Amino acid sequence: MVRLYLSGTLTPGDTVAMSDGNTGRAGPSPRLHGRESTVDGLRERISRASGGNGSVVVLTGPRGSGKTTLLEWVGRDAGFTTVDLRGTRAERGIPLSALDRMRPSDGPALEAVHPSEEDEFACCTALLRELAARCRRGPVLLRVDDAGSVDPASLRVLGMLGRRVHRLALLLVFAVETDPLGRESEVDPLEGFDRIDLEPLDEWAGARLLRERARCSPAPEVVEDALVRCGGNPLVLSEVAESLTAERAAGLAPPRLPPDGRLLTEAESVLRGLTPPARRLALLLMVGERLSVDTVHRAAPEDSAVPGAWSELFRAGLIHLSESTACFSQDLVRIGLLDRVCPAESRQAHLRLAEVLEREGDRARAVRHRCAAGEDFGGRLLAELAGAAESASRARDYCLASELHELAATHCSAGADRGDRLLAAGREAWAGGDTRRARALSRSAGPLVREVRARAAGELLRGGLELCDGDPATAGRSLATAAEALLGTDRRAAFRALMLAGEASCLTGDYRGYYALAHRAERLRCREETAEVTLMLEHFEGMSATFRGGHAAAVPPLRRVVRLAGDAADPMSIIWGSQAAFTLGLLETSRELAGRARDFARRDGSTAQEPWARVYGCLSALSLDRYAEAESTALEGLRLARGFGQRNLAVDHLVLLVLVAALRGDLETVRVRLDRAFAEEMSGRGLGRPDAFGSWGAACAELADGRPAEASRRLRLMRSGTGGSNPAVGVLAAPHFVEAAVSCGEVGNAERLLTAFDRWVTSTGSTARLALSHRCHALLARRTSEAEERFRTAVELHRGSGNSLELAKTELLYAGRLRRARRPTDARGLLGEAHTIFRRYGAERWADRARAELRAAGHTLPRDDGGAVPELTGQQSRISALVAEGATNREIAERLCISERTVEHHLRNVFVKLGVRSRVELTRTLGS
Repeated sequence: MVRLYLSGTLTPGDTVAMSDGNTGRAGPSPRLHGRESTVDGLRERISRASGGNGSVVVLTGPRGSGKTTLLEWVGRDAGFTTVDLRGTRAERGIPLSALDRMRPSDGPALEAVHPSEEDEFACCTALLRELAARCRRGPVLLRVDDAGSVDPASLRVLGMLGRRVHRLALLLVFAVETDPLGRESEVDPLEGFDRIDLEPLDEWAGARLLRERARCSPAPEVVEDALVRCGGNPLVLSEVAESLTAERAAGLAPPRLPPDGRLLTEAESVLRGLTPPARRLALLLMVGERLSVDTVHRAAPEDSAVPGAWSELFRAGLIHLSESTACFSQDLVRIGLLDRVCPAESRQAHLRLAEVLEREGDRARAVRHRCAAGEDFGGRLLAELAGAAESASRARDYCLASELHELAATHCSAGADRGDRLLAAGREAWAGGDTRRARALSRSAGPLVREVRARAAGELLRGGLELCDGDPATAGRSLATAAEALLGTDRRAAFRALMLAGEASCLTGDYRGYYALAHRAERLRCREETAEVTLMLEHFEGMSATFRGGHAAAVPPLRRVVRLAGDAADPMSIIWGSQAAFTLGLLETSRELAGRARDFARRDGSTAQEPWARVYGCLSALSLDRYAEAESTALEGLRLARGFGQRNLAVDHLVLLVLVAALRGDLETVRVRLDRAFAEEMSGRGLGRPDAFGSWGAACAELADGRPAEASRRLRLMRSGTGGSNPAVGVLAAPHFVEAAVSCGEVGNAERLLTAFDRWVTSTGSTARLALSHRCHALLARRTSEAEERFRTAVELHRGSGNSLELAKTELLYAGRLRRARRPTDARGLLGEAHTIFRRYGAERWADRARAELRAAGHTLPRDDGGAVPELTGQQSRISALVAEGATNREIAERLCISERTVEHHLRNVFVKLGVRSRVELTRTLGS
């Protein structure tokens, strides 16, 4: 992967081993996984408090998210006197009782605290006075753990205290357990303080924590399964790790919570303490996993009607409520509790749910519950489960369909049948976007599958999974094998396997392999083909011709692909149509098809296809100069790809984000994103296409920074294969190579590449690309008259296509030529418009270049006007919205893949544009 600079920043998944308890230097304990941004935020507040600028921070998160560990870490910093308080539910009803339990680390209880005092403000004043006296001897840290269990009167006093510490060397840190909806229960006194929400650990941090705590080395598939089941909760991950026996570590049994662990012990105690109606409702949710509230009401009408039964469950933290559905708050806790429930109670709950679900028309779930209840199907169990799975799949509930197939596998006596059903479960999991589960099921099915067609289907599944998250060369081999075996039985699946094998070849940069696959597909063409197979054949023909440089021959088949995609009813065909339209220069059509594929994938439940659709959505938006849309599309694609475990596609989106920043001339963001793309790329996977996009983006950044020689070198390496060989990306990058080469005197190389670019542009007739062609010819023109004619034509074409940013770049280059020809007056008009456009797009480095050209042409713009407009740019709007949500600068930088310094820079500009002075004012302004 091409890199611009090495980064010294922590990457996702790095372990932060903080504080030796004396100097704040790195030490062996405690180890905080995946909390880099939180630690940075706390360090900032510690520093402020040490300097006499007190502050308050509230750590929020669900049980087990690491709040107490972070409180302990904060207390390790040198020089702080700590005062600790932990909420106790048993005393929550006694006003001001918590204040009596506050204990400083250097002595007895605080003398000024008198719980018998009824005046809360007087308590606050006394507490403030005593803490201020202590602060004069050195900084003080007040830690409140489980603040939701502190009595309300004490919490009000602490809240009043927090609003009066800004001039003291005092840091207050509250830990608040969020309720299942992510809100804090009854902690209004803490409203308005800075909050740090502890999100679930990401994949890398979770895997490190799991491996560190495990008593035996877990297999990769076990780690993947545990990450899914634990939901990124550090406590759950730790307990699962500690309970990994040799059998579970080898993947022979699913991960479980230890029966004597904290989570199950606490949950069982809570369950025993419930009233009978609340306990019966909890049991329904235990066996039902996720149910609509209406279904629970119908299954237990008497219990649901009992006043306070639902509230009791909610307060106990056992359930999540989301809109109209309810489920247990932690799935592994639910599974562990089921082992401790009386079998007769569990069976009764299953049967009640099955009866209600059948009345509601949900036969698939009803069958699952009857099966779990041990109902006798009279020898029809497997048939019932298979029918239920097909019903769930038709309803696009791929998760349920996968579960039912897996359940059927457990009841199969023959190994081959069990393998077929596990394979079916894996296919459904893949369709639903659960890549990790699909991979685990595929591995389990592999040794059991015997029949030729089933083995071919297994190869197709494994190849598809490897393409998304593995070695694309291995994926290509599996997919080609699958295509060969499927030709005689499932022609559509065979050609789809060939298409995916072609995508694997493009991803690695193996275009000879792609041409061989295209030739093979053409030899298999029959006179009568379905529309879907025809689309795939035409796509192979058109893209193969494009990659070979035969652009005129590529146009007819690619136009047929676009036409067929307009009537297609599956996301993949529409995505291929979007790619064909992009290649033809039909940018609006490509954008519309990408959006349709994205929406179809959501509606169809095939969510795993959405990140792929967003690749062409980003490329088409970028080519249309819709930079804000391109960036938001790629950021969402990156989030989804990571969530689905599709790391190869995540790298694709990261390098597209590199290109967005590079074309704006944002060098710092280019560096950050290239570093992240490098960090996320697994070694040895050979991702040639992302490498080529990365080289292109790095070259654009060098051009914006006035270093054409370095840009030219990068682009030459890309074309030679050293920096990621890709003929399609090479042609797309041609205008930038010409610009760099001309500046370096490498005219011969530029002319050869421009010839190839012209063949492509002429064949498609794209106005936006024709404008770039004329700009390149203008740069290469030896006669001034020819150069001016080409520049004028390019400007007109840019205006017609609506590509404002490229128009500004053309005007900048044209003006430079005019100025050197001693025509500064003509140059100034072009430069003024270019400068305004660059400012509007947030392309500040390009704006600086236009300003420098204006100075050279005898005109200076004042710094405070600069053609700025009052509207926020797309990036400024995104950052402002995240500030309004309460995100820190570090969290914003992580979310948008930019540096913290860039966040600060944009925020300063936002404050100036909107006339605000703080984040609080900004939030109020956006809210109004």
